[in-house]
Amino acid sequence: MAPIDRRCWPGSLENPLRRWLSPPSRDLDLLGVEESDVVADLGAGVGFYDLEILHRVGPHGRLFAVDPDGDNLEVAHRRVKEDPRVVWLPISAAQVDAIPEGSVDRVLLSLVICCLVDKEGVMDQTWRILKPGGVAFVSYLRRSIRPRSRRQSLRVLPSRWEAIERRRGWVVRPVPSSWLVARHLLQKPEASPR
Repeated sequence: MAPIDRRCWPGSLENPLRRWLSPPSRDLDLLGVEESDVVADLGAGVGFYDLEILHRVGPHGRLFAVDPDGDNLEVAHRRVKEDPRVVWLPISAAQVDAIPEGSVDRVLLSLVICCLVDKEGVMDQTWRILKPGGVAFVSYLRRSIRPRSRRQSLRVLPSRWEAIERRRGWVVRPVPSSWLVARHLLQKPEASPR
């Protein structure tokens, strides 16, 4: 049987400890979300970042909220209400063909790549949807809280991450990580080599 992506319980996606340790404003500051940006939240879950994103992009911005778990997206949809700036996509972050090529300014992959088996696929899709000069913020747990319970296919090993960065020719911008969470800021070059 092929390995499958891990789905997250809604309570783990929205809890006071996460807000305290990793407030949405900090990650969105690092990502550089601005007025009128088009943002793809790949792994939107219950919408942890979505209200803050919509506030920052203003009336002319747009948000693609992507998550394979329709129940989690429904929670996010209730939080945001009816907002014409949001496109809800109940699909895997590694299969976002519904988002046009070169249409996104910023991609957010917060604590999601460690839940996906096809890490290269999601980063290929990130590259495809980003405009030249666009930026992606990727974070994942460095250490498992319960090492034996984490499937090997979901771990993000340093060697695999380095290969992912080299695969497309990302411009790697320095960003602080913590003992628990690795953070990466990647920019698609203005003149894309591939």
